[in-house]
Amino acid sequence: MRNKIKLLVLLLVLTLSLGVLTSCTAGIEDLLAQIGIGGSKVETVVLVSPAMKFEHVVLYDDGDEAAHAAANAFKAEMAERNLASINFVYGASVLSDEKEIIFGETDRAASKKAAEYVNSKNAKDPQDFHWAIAYEDGALAIVANSEMGYELALKELFGNYVSNRVFSFKSDIALSDTLTLAQHEANIAEQERIEAEKKAEANRKLLKELLPLLDDQREELASFEGRINPYKESDPVIKLFATYTENVPLTKWGKTELTPSDEHPRLLVNKDMIPAIKAYLKEDNAFTQRFFEKLDVILENEGILPPAENKGTNATVNLDNVHNYNDAHLEVIQTKALYYLLYGDELYGYQAIYYMKNYLKSLEIEQIASDQCRQYGYVMYTAALVYDWCYDLLTDVDKTQFIAGVENCLCNGVNKKEKKMEVGFPPTGQGSVSGHGSEYQILRDYLAFATAIYGDNSSWWDCVAGRVYNDYVPVRNHYFQSGITHQGTGYSTARHICDFYTAWIFKVATGTDPFVGMEHTVRSLLGYEYSPTMGFNDGDGTGDGKALSSYTAMAYMTAYLYADPAMLAQAEHLIAGKSFGSGYSGISNPVFVALTAMADIEPAEDRYEGMDLIQYNGAPLGQYVIRQAWNSENSAAVMMRIKERTTANHEHRDSGTFEIYYKVPLSTDGGCYNNYGHEHTQYFHQATISHNGLIIYNPNLASSDKGWYSGGQQRLSGEAQTLEGWLNNPIMDTGKVTGYQHGYIDGDPTKPLYAYIAGDISAAYTTETAKYVGRRMLTVFTGDEEYPMAFFVYDDITSTNRNYEKRFLLQISSKSAPIIDQKEQTVITDNSTDNASARLVLKCFSDDVVLNGVGGRNKGGFDASKSSNYLIQGKQLIPQSTSADDGHWGRVEIVYEKSNTTATFMNLIYVTDKGNDDMAHMRDTSSNNGLTGAIFEKKIVALFATSRSRATTVLSCSTTGGDDMDYYVSGLAEGSWKVEVDGKTIGTFDATAEGGLLVFKAPAGDVTISPVK
Repeated sequence: MRNKIKLLVLLLVLTLSLGVLTSCTAGIEDLLAQIGIGGSKVETVVLVSPAMKFEHVVLYDDGDEAAHAAANAFKAEMAERNLASINFVYGASVLSDEKEIIFGETDRAASKKAAEYVNSKNAKDPQDFHWAIAYEDGALAIVANSEMGYELALKELFGNYVSNRVFSFKSDIALSDTLTLAQHEANIAEQERIEAEKKAEANRKLLKELLPLLDDQREELASFEGRINPYKESDPVIKLFATYTENVPLTKWGKTELTPSDEHPRLLVNKDMIPAIKAYLKEDNAFTQRFFEKLDVILENEGILPPAENKGTNATVNLDNVHNYNDAHLEVIQTKALYYLLYGDELYGYQAIYYMKNYLKSLEIEQIASDQCRQYGYVMYTAALVYDWCYDLLTDVDKTQFIAGVENCLCNGVNKKEKKMEVGFPPTGQGSVSGHGSEYQILRDYLAFATAIYGDNSSWWDCVAGRVYNDYVPVRNHYFQSGITHQGTGYSTARHICDFYTAWIFKVATGTDPFVGMEHTVRSLLGYEYSPTMGFNDGDGTGDGKALSSYTAMAYMTAYLYADPAMLAQAEHLIAGKSFGSGYSGISNPVFVALTAMADIEPAEDRYEGMDLIQYNGAPLGQYVIRQAWNSENSAAVMMRIKERTTANHEHRDSGTFEIYYKVPLSTDGGCYNNYGHEHTQYFHQATISHNGLIIYNPNLASSDKGWYSGGQQRLSGEAQTLEGWLNNPIMDTGKVTGYQHGYIDGDPTKPLYAYIAGDISAAYTTETAKYVGRRMLTVFTGDEEYPMAFFVYDDITSTNRNYEKRFLLQISSKSAPIIDQKEQTVITDNSTDNASARLVLKCFSDDVVLNGVGGRNKGGFDASKSSNYLIQGKQLIPQSTSADDGHWGRVEIVYEKSNTTATFMNLIYVTDKGNDDMAHMRDTSSNNGLTGAIFEKKIVALFATSRSRATTVLSCSTTGGDDMDYYVSGLAEGSWKVEVDGKTIGTFDATAEGGLLVFKAPAGDVTISPVK
């Protein structure tokens, strides 16, 4: 939208003088006579008429966008009037000068003449709108200084020179004019005034009809025996909260000193923000068009919802989907309330109030997919918007009925099935770390309503805001230290987005954002990107990657709350082409987009501005995402994760795992999420078996997990409820980062070189299964186009029993089977999409291992029951929906065959193009003394100290290769280390406390690394 496409447009149509016309058909003469042009004495140019059998061509070259737009508008108008079928031709020299209509400045005589007029006027005031039309040497030229100038010129042409489907004018035409900016603005203002007055008169008539209905509604609800009751004798909220404070003292969470402003509006909007929203609504885009489409919608049956009905398809009974909830009605109500707030038109404010109360009165939810708190909450949120934005229209009766309606319909479950908000009323239930309690219920919906009614009833704010500030905020501020959020990519859009609503509500209502570090989280989520539309998996989802478009709302909110131009650019990129919908997430609602309109920042030219190619997210996660380049589907990208703590729920058992992408996904998470409680989700998709992790198979546990035990990391039976409970519960510990470090070529942040991470992930496994599990991972970009990335991973395991089988897992993201070579201990897997293909090659340097392929897909289309890609203990664990599929063949398991308690794996992986059958040069080191490692292409050496704690003694090994190789030596104690090759000192290098990694150049040979005392 903001990129300038500069094109010069030339429109070619046939032009004829009267002399030429005399040789044409009588039909032309008749047409001319009808518009008063006839006889040989009057020279006339006829551009087009239906009777003329000539081809009319639009011709354009590079030039300005306004001329291009004018040519297209001209063509469209001609087609609308059935005057010509015009074809575009590139190149100004295709036809002769005397057969052209020219838009924009060219070397043609007519164009030069018109340009002279415009340029002379521009000198006087270039900000005004100037245009000129000139006829010279048989060619017509239109030149203007702006889009509006061309619009005025076209108006002149079509307004005065078209009659009876003939486009003609006198041959000596030479017109020019100027519309000053002040005149233009005055014209617009006058037109808007006339239209506004017409609309105001129509709305006054509708308002007269509506006001009596509001009075009737108030009387009806006063005696209503259903969900809404005004409680004339006492305030039910005060009663309920008094009981609450007696049984569960507020000191459990305490109040917050932050209180909302005394002024309305204060929910998401204050009076200072109104001009920016009004300015946005003057723009012409899909969202503003939808806004005004919804504004004048008259809801059927006065907004009263029809009886609840089964929402199954084809008359299929669906007991999990019986309700009358309606998203579209809520969108209409929000639109009307916002319009009243902005422009003061009472009709829309009263409509919003009237419809909202009828909605509350008639809403009936028996069941919506077992988590109807989201729908109940969106109704509460909408009621809060109406209460705040239309506040000065509410009577005392209205206020009481709103509060009572929300309490009884949404909170207390006074309905057929007694369904209600899951957190209860007052909202003391569920946890603040994960689960439904960390979604919209409290963080947006209860908090929004508490904000709206504050002053009329402060007890809501005391309880809700107090819990949010003292219970929820500390959890998030702790996790935001990592620069990212928990619960994965799939559920960030249902949970982390709610944190943004909390920040938005607090910031507008109180002037304070309670969160610290949230400005970085969406950058990190978008940092998962491996193609312009998809990103790495994290948590519940599918094995095919995460669609980045789901982050659109959070990108808008980040831009809005933290004035981030790059996130605004990301939001505009993500929303492009997005179809409309409606619902509690909000992004499809034009009201949401209008509220986040910003007058003070423009989107960044580069949507990746300030986003690192090497992204590290520290404790309590511990993870790297490293990529070669942004916005390039041909670049390689790797995710390396340790994960120090888990919050369970939608997080996976994936400590010490990785994912690899090059042009296409090559090795990413497997399995499908389509029902949280289903066995496939719990025991395959969320389990280590579907990740690039480590398996320690304890046969004593084979009957656990409902018989779907696969030997991975332990499954937690519960979720963390509070920050204190989360931090103090040792079962939530899953690992510890023991080293991390990264670097760029010559320190240039646009040229990533390597990233290294190491961790002790013993805590992720049961104590009866494992004593120690360590993993170290190193990604290096080689600078070689044929083999752009090498990935090294070293694993060290000690089980509690020598007979427990240890396995290294490599997920195969392709539909095709990998090629496994047992002798060479290699795996080759290719993957392809419609647009790209690539190859991953693994070489295992471990002794006493066997490589097993575990997977398979039936031919002729996927059928989970006839495939073996979800195998556990020899059985296929099929997703709940047999149509669900991760698109993967399965996995390769590298199995340590000896009966030892301790096993190590040394694996090297690289990526290349599909079809490249030339294997890269790979070999391991020899004569190892405290080191092990691998060498790639005789130029990259990855060495890992074999001690489990940081090495402090002399280490050595032998390498082969060239004279100038890049060494990466990990697992070293902090301090200086001397490096020698074949007895010659190469230099002294420092290992940091954080990384414990030496990076240096040296030749191949006998390498000795010694601590400097």
